[in-house]
Amino acid sequence: MTGYGRAITQTAAGRITVELRSTNHRYLEIDQRLPSGLTSLQGPLTELVRRSVRRGRIEAAIAVQATHSDQWRVAFDEPLLQGYHDALVKLRGRFGLTGRVTLDHLLALPQALTVSEDRLQAKRLRAPILHTTQAALRELVRSRRREGARLAADVRRQLRAIDAHVRAVTRRLPKALDEQRRRLRGRLEELLGPGAGGSTSQLEQAVALTKEADIHEELVRLESHLGYMRQTLAGAYLVGKRLDFIAQELMREANTMGAKVNDARAAQHVVDVKGCIEKIREQVQNLE
Repeated sequence: MTGYGRAITQTAAGRITVELRSTNHRYLEIDQRLPSGLTSLQGPLTELVRRSVRRGRIEAAIAVQATHSDQWRVAFDEPLLQGYHDALVKLRGRFGLTGRVTLDHLLALPQALTVSEDRLQAKRLRAPILHTTQAALRELVRSRRREGARLAADVRRQLRAIDAHVRAVTRRLPKALDEQRRRLRGRLEELLGPGAGGSTSQLEQAVALTKEADIHEELVRLESHLGYMRQTLAGAYLVGKRLDFIAQELMREANTMGAKVNDARAAQHVVDVKGCIEKIREQVQNLE
């Protein structure tokens, strides 16, 4: 499911911002972007996300905006500067130069003065970052629930459409079987000739062919799967994978019905049922 969550916390170390984005994915995948020096928090953050999210691709962006004094460190290398000074004094005497070696001369030389970004202290920032991530997760979960409710509503619409098509097939089935028997009887009479009456084996063959076209068992199993899917939708824990499995079973029964039914009108309803099931399968891939 898609979703978004954001939280900000102001601490003595700086301003912590956590942004979480969720996109559709069959499994749980977590991508973290952490500031330099905070890679040790990857494990705790992953575990924190797993407690709230079971499915989807989660992008976690964590930023720490430190104060200026905490963020930058200015340093000079005293032994290096001493070496520079001694070398310049030596060169001055060797070439007979005049003038003094000044601070400007020394600072112009490589690596005499360095300005570096102070590495963030993971130990000091661990608790506030995890706290901020929890707040962002709560917002993400609320967002995903709203999206999940919309997806579940669409699945229920498809279930109602399947019910309508199944009722149409059920109403059509007796007439379709009668027509099937008439066609078989006509074909037998055509093969056996007028007045043949038909042997017992031939009649048994006709009955077997008619029974093959009966999809009553498939309809019963289909109704059972539909009821189980509604029951699962009413739950609140890991329904996505379970619905995916039920949708596969629904498609199995629909395929069997499509292979057995020998009536144009009923066959069209079966095709429509399969279309609804495909839509359900697309949606439940995104449900948690």
